[in-house]
Amino acid sequence: MNGARVRAVLLLAAVCVLAPLALAAARWPRYWEWIAPELTPMTWLQSVALVLAGAGCGLVALVLGRTGERPRWIWPLLGAGFVALAVDDRFALHERVRDGYLAPRGVTVPFLPWVAPGDFLILGVAVVGLALLPSVWRAMRPDRGATAALVVGVVLSATAVGVDSVDPATWSVSAERLQQSLEEVAELGGGLALLAAVALRLVGLLDAHLAPGSGGSRPEGAGTGSAAPGGGTAAGPGPTHGGGAGGPVAPGSVTPGSVASARAESRPGTMAPPESPPGTRTGPAPDREP
Repeated sequence: MNGARVRAVLLLAAVCVLAPLALAAARWPRYWEWIAPELTPMTWLQSVALVLAGAGCGLVALVLGRTGERPRWIWPLLGAGFVALAVDDRFALHERVRDGYLAPRGVTVPFLPWVAPGDFLILGVAVVGLALLPSVWRAMRPDRGATAALVVGVVLSATAVGVDSVDPATWSVSAERLQQSLEEVAELGGGLALLAAVALRLVGLLDAHLAPGSGGSRPEGAGTGSAAPGGGTAAGPGPTHGGGAGGPVAPGSVTPGSVASARAESRPGTMAPPESPPGTRTGPAPDREP
């Protein structure tokens, strides 16, 4: 990766580490208050990362549409998924459905005994994501950095979903606070890694199609002249012009007529004498005997 790509990855990694530390320090010793619950600065940061990833998917789809490369259909779908997850994070939509409708009615999944009532919604979202993962992988595969970031994002996101699905009633209060805080940190890391994957893929496409020499070629002969004094350009060798009886005149040669014309142009109000026909004398006429 070039320097700009490395700096972008390091910046996102720094956000993943420093943001939770700053939020925990701001509320210490109640470190979990701005991290573990919903509708906190942590969830806002997670939603921002996902919105940026969704916008990046839209830009990738636009670039691919202009260049005619494939696959293109996965990028708008992936971007819409990121935006939907961002809205869910920002407004705690699946938590509201769980706490308001599913959990009070004891709705569970029989083959997931460790999952609390109503807590299976995000698992369904994870299953949809895994079903689309092969297509996303093919879309990221041309860029090695993007595929590496995708792997990190998928692993962290799967870890966060798995930890979040465990029934919190099986934990002590202090353990639940730590567990939920670590789960939110893993979720933030997964979102930032997915953002890095999309950003690296976009930058790779722009480098490939906007780098010098990758665009359309200029018309032949355009811009081949060198700069000449006075703001003009010195033209290259052109066709020879007729030089009268002496035959063709090579570029840069001097003829008496051209010298006379140049002198006349340099003296305002004067006119260059006409050129004499070949074979005539230009000196003074001799005196004639009466």
